[in-house]
Amino acid sequence: MCQAWFTRLAYGSILRRMENVGRQSERLIAEVASLPGTLVVPHRSGDLILQEGGFAPGVYLVSRGLVVVGGYVPGESRAVALAGRGDLFGLEAWRSLPPPRYEGFARALTETEVLFATADAWLRALDRPSFRKLALAALADLVLDQRKLALHRDCPDRALAWALVRWGQPAARQGEVRLEVPAATLASVLQVSRTALRQAVTCLADQGAVRQENGHVVGHLGRLQELLEETLTASAR
Repeated sequence: MCQAWFTRLAYGSILRRMENVGRQSERLIAEVASLPGTLVVPHRSGDLILQEGGFAPGVYLVSRGLVVVGGYVPGESRAVALAGRGDLFGLEAWRSLPPPRYEGFARALTETEVLFATADAWLRALDRPSFRKLALAALADLVLDQRKLALHRDCPDRALAWALVRWGQPAARQGEVRLEVPAATLASVLQVSRTALRQAVTCLADQGAVRQENGHVVGHLGRLQELLEETLTASAR
């Protein structure tokens, strides 16, 4: 069921946050790239970047592409978050517990490039107030992303629209973004069922905001912005 959307004021705050995240991300990418010993590591779609239980020698920052981060429960792996340009993962290396080990997995969903900074370089950089401010802002964004998804759990169409705005990659057509994320993975990240995800896609498609292409969701950014800016109540489909 499509439910009421954000008010104009609420969406304005989201737009401002996205703009701030973008500026901070570019600054953090530049800072991390300049750290001594930083590696630029390309990955193909499907590549495992880090694995649970492995030694955590450093922190990762996405400079291009999209990564899924998750963990394991008995009998299955579970996706819990997405990481796009400017997002951090592998933060176990930031901890002081020796020896640090990764507590989940990270896998490239698209052609991806990550920056890898050693734990020593990262910790030395944190002594600089300007770098520490950027790193803490990126960490705060991770927390806010998870809170936003949790708040939208009962409104899958809203969660999907927000995910497209937050993590959508530029598509072939101008003004469109795409989430190259398998349906099961996307449902897990959004904390909804596969059925609810299908209904959310249908709801947004009926409003001209998304379409499906090769099994992935493609969103019209302008239309998504319109929907999020207005207060809409749509009928159950």
